Amino acid sequence: METNGNGKIEALRKREAALKAALAAELVKQQKAKAKLAAREFAEVGEALCKYAAQSPDFKTMLRQVLPVAVAAVCDDASRKFLAGRGWL
Repeated sequence: METNGNGKIEALRKREAALKAALAAELVKQQKAKAKLAAREFAEVGEALCKYAAQSPDFKTMLRQVLPVAVAAVCDDASRKFLAGRGWL
């Protein structure tokens, strides 16, 4: 039996390390779930816009007017080239 308290301190440090690891794992799990939801949202909204644009020439014209500004703000060169190749930019 330890009388200087080192055993208790070591046990608490181990618990602290386990809690930090559990916290980090939970944060990663939540970030992955959030990214998965965002990817689905982007896919669903993009699909809806593309399908509607295929049915409505006016809407497609409006998208073509708005997309260059939006794409410039958030997309990389590869995305811009892809969209330009598909006739959106």
